[in-house]
Parts: sequence; C-alpha cells; structure tokens
Amino acid sequence: MPSPTDYDPRMSFEKLTRATSASSQSQLSTRPFGPRGMPPVTLAPPHPPKLPLNTQWATSMPKAPSPTYSPARNMQTPGSINPPRSTARSIVGIGGRGSSMASSASAHAPGANSDPDSYFSKPVNGTNGVHPGPPVRNKSVHLPRETMIDTEKLFDYLKMYSVMLIDVRSREFFDAGHVYAQNVMCIEPAALRKNMSAEELADSLVLSPDGEQALFDRRNQYDLVVFYDQSTTSDQFLHDPETERDLALRYLHDALYEFNQDKPLQRPPILLLGGIEVWADMVGSQALATSNTAATVAGQRPTQASRLVRRVPANDVVVRKRRMREYNPLDADEERRWLERARVESVAVDERPPLDEENEAAQVEDATPIIRSYEDFHRRFPEIEQQSMVQARARSPPVRSPSPPSHHPPVPPNYTAPIIPSIPSRPAPALPRMSYSGVNDRSSSQNLPVSRTSHLPAYIPPRYLPQNIRLPRTGLVNFGVTCYMNATLQCLSATTPLSMFFLDEGYHSLVQTGNWKGSKGLMPQLYANLIRSLWKGDVESIRPTSFRSFCARMNSEWGLDRQQDAKEFFDFLVDCLHEDLNSNWTRTPLRALTTEQEMKRERMPKFIAAKTEWGRYTHREQSFLTSLFAGQHASRLRCTTCHFTSTTYEAFYSISVEIPRSGIGDIRDCLRSYCAEETLTHDEVWKCPRCNKEREATKQITITRAPQYLVVHFKRFSASRGEAARKVRTPIDFPLHNLDLEPYMLPAPSTADMGAAAAQYGVQEVKVDSSMTPPYLYDAYAVLRHLGTTLTSGHYVAMVRDRARGCWRSFNDTRVDDFEPQEGRGQGLKNEQAYIVFYQRVAPGSGR
Repeated sequence: MPSPTDYDPRMSFEKLTRATSASSQSQLSTRPFGPRGMPPVTLAPPHPPKLPLNTQWATSMPKAPSPTYSPARNMQTPGSINPPRSTARSIVGIGGRGSSMASSASAHAPGANSDPDSYFSKPVNGTNGVHPGPPVRNKSVHLPRETMIDTEKLFDYLKMYSVMLIDVRSREFFDAGHVYAQNVMCIEPAALRKNMSAEELADSLVLSPDGEQALFDRRNQYDLVVFYDQSTTSDQFLHDPETERDLALRYLHDALYEFNQDKPLQRPPILLLGGIEVWADMVGSQALATSNTAATVAGQRPTQASRLVRRVPANDVVVRKRRMREYNPLDADEERRWLERARVESVAVDERPPLDEENEAAQVEDATPIIRSYEDFHRRFPEIEQQSMVQARARSPPVRSPSPPSHHPPVPPNYTAPIIPSIPSRPAPALPRMSYSGVNDRSSSQNLPVSRTSHLPAYIPPRYLPQNIRLPRTGLVNFGVTCYMNATLQCLSATTPLSMFFLDEGYHSLVQTGNWKGSKGLMPQLYANLIRSLWKGDVESIRPTSFRSFCARMNSEWGLDRQQDAKEFFDFLVDCLHEDLNSNWTRTPLRALTTEQEMKRERMPKFIAAKTEWGRYTHREQSFLTSLFAGQHASRLRCTTCHFTSTTYEAFYSISVEIPRSGIGDIRDCLRSYCAEETLTHDEVWKCPRCNKEREATKQITITRAPQYLVVHFKRFSASRGEAARKVRTPIDFPLHNLDLEPYMLPAPSTADMGAAAAQYGVQEVKVDSSMTPPYLYDAYAVLRHLGTTLTSGHYVAMVRDRARGCWRSFNDTRVDDFEPQEGRGQGLKNEQAYIVFYQRVAPGSGR
C-alpha cells in the first residue's frame, strides 16, 4: 500500500494503478483468492461459447393478464348475442337501478395499443402516461332495445311505462292537436341546430312553458323518450338526412343521445313511425289534445280556458303509485334460462287436492265419481244407441270375451219373444224452440224482455266448489321484508278457481308467449310452480326464490330489501298474469268515440251502454283473470250550468275506498261514499261540450258490472306534500256473509224499459249476463292485514277461510294457525289492521 507521501498529483491514473497493484502483490501471500485465481487445469473441458440474446423472443412468449384487463370486453361474438358481464354488478345484467362505469384501462387487451410489442399502453397526448380526458361514458344507461315504434305499441306503452313525448313541429301545429298524454312537450325545428347538446337545448327552451322546461329537465328519469313529427315513416334521417325535417330529427336525436353528458337517457330516443298523422288515424282526430301554449311562448300568461284539464278521480290518495313494470324486455338467452329454471322446478300434484284422512267424514260428499281419463269415462258410461228391442234382436250378437258360466236357467228353445212396439218419436213442440246459436227463431218475441236466466254462470264440478276443497297448510319463507308478497300469495291461493286453473295442465294452452306486454309466458309457469308447491302439502313451508327473483326482474322494486305495499304487488301480479293469458292482445285498438257518437251513447239506456263499453274493453283485454276479478264502473260528469252529462266506463280489478279518519267505519259506508256524487273544483273543472266552456261539474261513480271475486282495498295510508305516508288506524266493520252490492250497482231496468230497448236496439242488445243481474251477494274468504304504523314498515298477515273445514286460517309467513273470528279482537278480522278484503259472489240461499 503506497504511503501518502508517494502521491503525486501529476501522476496519471494508469501509473497510480500500476504502482498500487505492484505494492499489493508484494505484500499478499501466494494463496489463491477463489476459482478465478487457481491455475488452469488442462484436463477440464472448455467453456461453451456464449449465444447472442434475441430480444424479439420475449414478445412471442405468453404473458400474465393485467389485473385491470377484462376478457368480456374483448370477445369476438356475433351481433345477436349480448356481451357477457364485465363486473359482478353489471348494468347489462338485471336492468336494475344501479349503474357502473368500467375503467378505461380495462377496455384494451395486452398488445392492443399502437405498439404490438409493448405490454403496457403508451401515453396519449401527454407525459407520464396520463390520459388527457375523462373516460368514455355510455350514451345511455341501458342497452338500446328499439329505435322505432309503431302507434299500437306506443298506445300500450303509455299505459304501462313512464314515457316522455316530444313533438317536433311548430308551436301552432302542436296547439292544434298533439298526442293526449301526461308528459308531452313541443320542441320547434327552428330551435335545433347541428352538434347541439342537450344542455344547450335546455337553455333554448327558456321561453317555453314552465311545465315543458321541467319535463325536459327530468328527461333522464323516464323509461322511454319518444319523438315524432308530422309523418316521418323511417329512421333514414339518422344515416342520410335529405330534407329540413330530417335534419331537425337528426339534430334532436344527437342532442339527446350523442351530446347528453349531464343527464343521459335510460335508452336512446325512439321515433314514432308515421308521426301524428298515423296516430290520429288510429285513435281518431277527436282523441288529440289541444292547447294554447303559443301565448306563453309569446310572453303572455295562458288564459284560464287554455289549461289542459285532466280528469282525476277525487278519491285518489296523495301517495304516488309506482308503475307496475319497468321497460326492460327479456332477451332470447335470458328467456331460455328462465324457461329452463321453471321446467326444472315444476311440481306434479294430484288432480284433486289431498284431504286429511281423519276428517274425511266431514267432507261434503260428491255424488259424481271421479273420472280421471276419457277411457275411464267411456268405460263407465258407454254410448247407447236409441233402437227398439226387436231391431236389437235381429242383429248378430257381438263378440264377447270369455266369461264365467252363468247360473241363470236356460231359455226354452220354442220360446217366442213378445213383439214390443218401437219407441215413439218425440211430438212436435207447440211453439218453436229457442235456438242456442244466438238467433231467436220466434218472431213474436222480438219485443218481449229476455229472461234473466238466459245467461247462466259456467258449470263448476262439485268437487271444485270452494265448500268442497280444503286449503293447504303450507307456509312461505320470509326473505326479510317479503311478508307483503307472502300474504298476497296466500290470499290468491285461497281463490280456488284460480288455483285449480294453475293446478291443471290445461293452462299451458292459454298462455300467450308472444305477448310482449307480459312476460313471454314465464310468470304463469313460475306462479303455477309456486301454487303446486303450496297445494302439494308435503312440506311445512317453501321458499319462493325463483318467483321473487323473476318479479324483481320485471320490476326492480320487488327485489329491494325494504317493505313494499301489498296492494301494489297484487296489482302487479294480476296485471302480469292477465297479459300472459290475454287472448285478444293482437287486436288493433278501437278508435275513440267522436263527440256525436259520445252524445248518442249518452242517450242510450245505461245497461245497454255499459254492455257496449264492456265489449269495447274485452276487444283487447280478455283472460281468465278478467272472468274472475274484472268489474266495470261508470264515472258520470254533469255540468251544473246546463246539466249536460258525459259518462266514462272503465274496468277495475279492485276497488280502493276511503275510510274515516276517526271513530269506527263500516265497509257499506265506504262504498256509499265511493259512489256518492261530489263536486269538482279548482284544477278538476270540466270543459262542458255543450257550453264549450270550463264549468263546475259533479262526478258520480256507479258500479255497472259485478265481478265474480270482489277485492276491496281500504286506503289506510294518507300523505301530504313533503310528509311521509301515515296510517289511518280506524277499525272497519265488514260482513263476512251476504255483503249486498246492489245499493251501489246500476239499477236493474224494469220490464217496460227492457221491452222498449228491445224494440229499438234489438233482442240481442238487451241480453245481459249474471254480472249485471241481481242479487249481488258476497261472502268474505280472505283478509289481508297490516300491522304497523307506516307504509314502508310493519308486517303483513293473511287470514283465509277454509270452507271445507269450517274454520279460518292465519298465514304468518311460515307459521300457520287455525282460529275462529269470534275469539276476540286480537285474532279477530274486523279491526284497525284490515287492509284488503277478498269477497266471492254467492247465490242466495247457498251453503255457508
């Protein structure tokens, strides 16, 4: 080691190194420091030559996927197949409320950027790999379903979903006549320009009426946004606009779909094919709504006569009712999966529900033996030809199978059978017989009233009568907040004709799988599986998992973990089953009546007008649910100035009645208040067709058709603006037997009135069925109770009547108990907890 004195700054680096090395070698021992210091061995093999490293091989080797890479976003699938989910809560999956944005990094596979040899993405217009702008967002929340819609489908959409309508015409044409709907607005073509955003379009509506501005501001809350003009019949304007009208539609579509950053629509906007011209041709020009919004646009306040008056029943509760179903149609794959799930979970039950052996003696005996097949029927009741004994004797004896020898004495060989005369033919009737083909052969009876027994109810075998069927004792598991569903299902299960309908395999032939307004036939199958599981009776309780999941698929509200309204679930289920069994759904909607036709109908006898309007309703709405629960009421408006009347006939599947806020109420008083005449004031004024002015009017509801099964709903929840719904805890008294509906029904016509009507309108027009023929007596068979203080809390329990056993049964989810209604208020039925009462129409004097 050199000393510090040996250091010379002028010495070069190489000389200093050599000097240091020589000094070190002189001081170290001869021992090697390692393998490199050992002397070479001549016997060892030589080292292999080093190969050059090819860096291009690394790009061909497999690589581990990135944690942010999703294979679902890079699959090459046909256009008809929806892409698979990219996250566990995908917005493509169940069509729920939630939405999620996928990261922009997951949209590219390894090597999918501009450099194929690089695994990671390169920076885009910046440094450090930072993306300059926000991630690409979806143009709409849900997948697009359709870009055009015809008038018939829009007619049904307005009743089923939340639809916003945009009239793309001038303000003058809009005021002259537009689609009559609650959510309709006008956007003039002059206000639209190229590359205009929805926010800029909202700013240009500053002179529009306040209602239209608020409507456009809520554009993202509607299931569908439909726009139309005068007569456009295709979506060619999206690809190749030719006229100024096409450009206006293109600019509106782009503003709502392409440049709608803040409030994206649920789905892309849809064009009404044919515009207002085709719509008016279907519904009639008299069904178009008129307005005077041009005064507002010009800076003037609208006059009193320019308000669009909406007929609102005065009995409605302030609580807003949600729509029954959401616009989220099933795709082919999803429909196939649900069908397979329903098939796997199908349950086979006996034709007749099982009865308890120990109580078999108490069963009401059925004189008709059970015949389970056509072969059994022909075996027990063979066909018998009407012939004389002489003719039968002349025939050759039939070939019979060998039988044991008979012990009867033999017939003497010289025996001669007595001659028996042939059966005399039936004498001709004294009067011509009635033809059951619907045509009366007796000309003398054209002006006579028709007997009320001409239309009898359908025959029901005795073993299917409610008094002969014992209800099951199977409970339903509560998923935490599904007591509203369990109680409703138990009440519907106690509706024996409905349960027998789904216990029979014949219901499959009535399911309308092509009806897009229903569930493509899935709801009837899942409901049938549920009913069959209940009536099989082999377990104490079942879990309706599939049924609840599909209800949540149709409306996401039923899948939320919070309490719901049992009445709204009843409406949802009955409406869905009705649409899936609606045999007239393909018919074209009837045109609205003109003013002259409406006045002519107003002069007709009420029972004939009610029958005619019922025919118009069943023209497109006819199912097994209609024959059970559907009734009809007439809402009559009367001008207090000229006393002109206008009557609207509507179908109902349940009746919602107001109850008193204090004291003790009675269902008869509630029905009397429901049918009482009331005065319309404030915003409910009526424009009288005769006076051609807005006048004060009175309104009165009359029941014109009595349903076979009456569902009465007590409005126990009321709310005011800004407050939650509060429960009205008034006890309601209602009879369990012989509820008479005749005081609230349309009075039966007298014999003279029917004779005069037959002379003027024909015999066929005066024929009425049992739904319009008194008496109207009802017995209660189920009561749905609500325990709690608010609409979104509490508990639901079903109380149903087992007529075969002569008792009432409480279904509290999985707990099932029998009780008698007279055992006190705790287990009684007529208390402050009664929410919905189910009644069945009975014949006078029938067994209880």
